[in-house]
Amino acid sequence: MHPGARRRAGVVSVASLALIATACSGDLPASVEEGTEVAVAWSGSLTSTNPASKASVTDGNLDVASLTRGAFGTLVNDTVELDETFGKVTMTGDEQARVRYDLAEPTWSDGVPIDTADLMLAWAATSGYFRTPKEDSPDGGVDFGAVPTGLTKSAYIPEVDEGARAIEVPLVVPVVDWRTALDVAVPAHVVGQKALKIEDPIEAKEIVETAIEESDTAKLTKIADAWNSAFTVAEDGKASEEALLSSGPYRVSKIAAGESGQEVDLEVNPEYAGEARPTYEQVRLTPAGSDALASLGEEVDVVQVAPTKGNRKQVRDLERRDYGVANANDGTMWALILRTDRGLFKRKNTRTAFLRAVPRGDIAEGGAGEWAEAYEATDVVLFPPGGESYQIATEDSGFATKFGASADAKAPGGARVCVAYDTSSPFASDAYDTIANVVDDEGWSTTDCGVSSADKLLSGNKWDAVLTRIPVPQTPEDIATQWGSKGSQNATGGGDRDRDRLISELARTADPYEARDVRVQIEKTLVRDSIVVPIVMNPTVTVSDKKVDSVRPRSGQVAPLVSTVVEWSPTKK
Repeated sequence: MHPGARRRAGVVSVASLALIATACSGDLPASVEEGTEVAVAWSGSLTSTNPASKASVTDGNLDVASLTRGAFGTLVNDTVELDETFGKVTMTGDEQARVRYDLAEPTWSDGVPIDTADLMLAWAATSGYFRTPKEDSPDGGVDFGAVPTGLTKSAYIPEVDEGARAIEVPLVVPVVDWRTALDVAVPAHVVGQKALKIEDPIEAKEIVETAIEESDTAKLTKIADAWNSAFTVAEDGKASEEALLSSGPYRVSKIAAGESGQEVDLEVNPEYAGEARPTYEQVRLTPAGSDALASLGEEVDVVQVAPTKGNRKQVRDLERRDYGVANANDGTMWALILRTDRGLFKRKNTRTAFLRAVPRGDIAEGGAGEWAEAYEATDVVLFPPGGESYQIATEDSGFATKFGASADAKAPGGARVCVAYDTSSPFASDAYDTIANVVDDEGWSTTDCGVSSADKLLSGNKWDAVLTRIPVPQTPEDIATQWGSKGSQNATGGGDRDRDRLISELARTADPYEARDVRVQIEKTLVRDSIVVPIVMNPTVTVSDKKVDSVRPRSGQVAPLVSTVVEWSPTKK
């Protein structure tokens, strides 16, 4: 056994069985209006109910998980939203960082309590602790194939506090994502039943926990296989009943595959006693079709679309007829990035002068056209607009001073900039025309280096600048990918040791305020090096029928619309 690991006491089975016996009342939560249903136009599909598996990270799976999975904390834009009705997370330790995950009293939708077995399974999967062979597991490592989190820095197997339904994870170094790192994605009792052919759910979860505590490679291999395979949804929509268990406000009640796409029906989970207070009893995610807006009010109640020239009049007419219209962003921004390892922009002074000449407001208006009000301006790269962190980054980065309109933007003699952009994107095409028409006032000239699709943007060695859409990074790993010296998506071709050091520092900064300040320092290096100017966020437009109230989509990349269903309600007549 590893330091601090402790075996389960037999009394746990008695307590768990007592909780199960008093569960399953079947009554609807008080907030729910019986018989209500809302239909959402959906272009996704449900292929797995295990959102922590790397193979299952799809928009559709994350949509459904946002309604069917409870969590200690959820990262929304750059803010962690904690849910103490699921449990509490605390960081302790002076000499060694230790994260304690304390459950409240959540249960799975079959009435089985969520307990330390579920926490230990979540830790084993996301920490990757058993991937490398250990001294006490000579047969080799076990890889769950989970999305890695900061728990990969676990020092050894967590200590278990059965009575409190808590585990304490010792870390080699502090980690920035400790509040969200433990993803209780799947039920330990189901994994144990499937992996080890055990019928009793309490016995199954006990054996799962013991196998983790004892580093039992033979059992862990079977457990990892079940963790990956037991929650798959077939192409025809078939899934086992156990795969559809929920710990969130809704549970999947039906999956139907059709010619136009997959429909997923959800119903309120009567065993859920968490923070969310849903009003609708039923939610139907239904194929959007080629013109979802045309079916609004008949087949669907809520539609989210990308704004285009083709749907501008349609949305405007619906808004004038009192349909709800709300703008948000999809977690990506339009930005102009310069190549620094060759050509015209190897010199920072030249880069600075050109970026000062770039007319950000004109580019946004030129690209957006009639949809200009939907495109939100942004002055930073590493934070989404709207929050306190964004405001601090805007004030401290020095962007406004360095690239203000009064700064020198004159071009060196004969400067010609080859600008790459996606010609299939109306925004990018119109934005390029604006750049070409305006920068020549400062002596710059541009060459059209447009390509036929976004995946060809960075090909070739001719371009000097690229007008592209990039994600607002969520994690230090995301920042390293986009802006690190060895980042796979680093379009600049160059790097900076100081920025790399700060990204590494961010990954091990546990205090959220200190982490914000380190991220601001990284933002300052981007401004200092004159390698990018952010322009606008890429928008989404959500239109809702008059009978649905409080539809306020979230900005961001993960479940921006579906996750907010718990806030919707029927319009009061």
